[in-house]
Amino acid sequence: MMNKIKIFKRALSLIAPFHKKIAIFCFLILISQLISAAAPIFYGKTVNAVTDLNQHAFVGSIIILGVIWALRNVISLLRELYEVRNFDYEVGKHLSKISMEKFFTISMGQHHLGHSAIKRNILNKGESAITGTLWTTIYTVVPNFFTMVLPLFFLTKAAWPVALILLVTIVVYIFYSSHYHNVLFPRFKEMDSANNTVNQKHSEIIENADVVIVNAQEARVSAEYDIEVGNNSTLYRQLWSPYSYWYYGGQLFVVIARITAMAYAGYLTFTGKMNPGLFITVVLWIQQSTDVLSNVGTIQRNLAKNIAPIVKYFAYLDFQPDITIPAHPTPLKNITGTIEFRDVSFSYEARTTKDGVTEDKTEDEEEGVNEKQDDENASDKPSTINAISFKLEAGKRYAFVGKSGAGKSTMVNLILRAFDPDKGGVYVDSINIKDVDYRELRRHIGLVPQDVALFDGTLRYNVAFGLENPEAVTPEQLDRAARLSRVSEFFTKLEKGWDTMIGERGIKLSGGQRQRVGIARALIKEPQILIFDEATSSLDTENEARIRESIQEASAGKTTIIIAHRLATVRDADEILVFHHGALVGKGTHDELLANNEQYKELVSSQVYLK
Repeated sequence: MMNKIKIFKRALSLIAPFHKKIAIFCFLILISQLISAAAPIFYGKTVNAVTDLNQHAFVGSIIILGVIWALRNVISLLRELYEVRNFDYEVGKHLSKISMEKFFTISMGQHHLGHSAIKRNILNKGESAITGTLWTTIYTVVPNFFTMVLPLFFLTKAAWPVALILLVTIVVYIFYSSHYHNVLFPRFKEMDSANNTVNQKHSEIIENADVVIVNAQEARVSAEYDIEVGNNSTLYRQLWSPYSYWYYGGQLFVVIARITAMAYAGYLTFTGKMNPGLFITVVLWIQQSTDVLSNVGTIQRNLAKNIAPIVKYFAYLDFQPDITIPAHPTPLKNITGTIEFRDVSFSYEARTTKDGVTEDKTEDEEEGVNEKQDDENASDKPSTINAISFKLEAGKRYAFVGKSGAGKSTMVNLILRAFDPDKGGVYVDSINIKDVDYRELRRHIGLVPQDVALFDGTLRYNVAFGLENPEAVTPEQLDRAARLSRVSEFFTKLEKGWDTMIGERGIKLSGGQRQRVGIARALIKEPQILIFDEATSSLDTENEARIRESIQEASAGKTTIIIAHRLATVRDADEILVFHHGALVGKGTHDELLANNEQYKELVSSQVYLK
């Protein structure tokens, strides 16, 4: 576990741009608390003026107290205005930027293999914990520190034995509280992990609500979720029960110390060493110093709760991407679209150890980035491709076929450089893609997946998303993409045409319409390489035929890869590549493969491609 002081220092370093502003804010707090600590002096003078029947002194003390109250309010107002204008919302914005920048350094492959709900939870809770620690520090720790220290300073002048009693009380209480929170910290960590599990379960249920409802499993899923929440509640009770005993035991100690200090101040008054006004002043300082001790437990509890999510957040920031941009990348401009695999081998199983993600199981579980297999590779053994070599000529249409788990989508991921091969290389126009900036590579590739991801925005925004400057998309670009993708067949019927809000994940569009939007988004970039990864597998026959027409027209003159489970979609390809258990077992036209390739004939005869 990272040392807590190091955690605090690193959290502080993340908000370095705000250090000076926060220091000014703390100075304003000091001024405000200094004024508050001075107020008891004039309360005491007021009491002495009353007991002495000194009207002038009484009026003077009341006026000074009024000025003190006014000054304190003015300082508080200035402090809040300064905070809002300089760093209140800006700190959260700054941390969100750091998180997002890190998020996009992680490779596509690592995103595929990680659990999105856990990553989202770690980022949200980490940012919240850091800002929460900052607010706790400047709103509670700093004011409480000054509230304790300033009265003690004044008490050393007025009644040093009372100051000594309070100093011992404060030190003992803080050490006692710190010790107990160190004891409780593992339980805080365990509870945070349980919260992650509950949040993950909650996200999965919401995302798969249709599956639950269609299978009439509402009661069972609710019961499973209730068990998770119940486990969390048990941990919560196990944590807070001993904490309550600790808290009220500490409060009893503070009350005894406060009474002792007040009794000694009373003794000094009765023996004539302290006048009634000074007695009131001392009592108020005693109250100021000890009242804030009741906040120590809350402060430590809040800070302790924040440590675990901050540690996970730091682990996420420290997580090393397995795909990086070369220091001096080879330019990749005006490509023809030739793709070549040279003796490429790849294993998902190797990824789980080679990139360090599962080197330390406990750390990985905390980081929330422990790798999992995607849908294609969810079998008992991860999909692997073995020493594959082939070349796709520019401007031709190719089809990748094979049973599920054969490695088809894995090769698409390698072309996109979601992963790097374990051996061999992938080349575009004879350039190893490891030597180029992967962002530049992907600008030349248009991908249409089986499930097209859409944003809750306008149709225009979603189609133009892949452009460098989507706001500057021209009507000509939209019209061309709409015509080639067949989006033109429906967008004019929408309420606001291109400016129609299509809802979360494009819920206002049909399945076929969403696929056509995905094709339009790929085409508007005018890429030289097009990849259709199961783009028609979830569509009915009519929509499948429409999308197939779109693919045929859109792919003219471009290097095109089609992965599909239907013969009609792939049979017209210039060349079909057959994969089986991660190996390339045949290639040729439909007729050639049907004549001499057993695996292809098996696929056709089993009607895998005849749906």
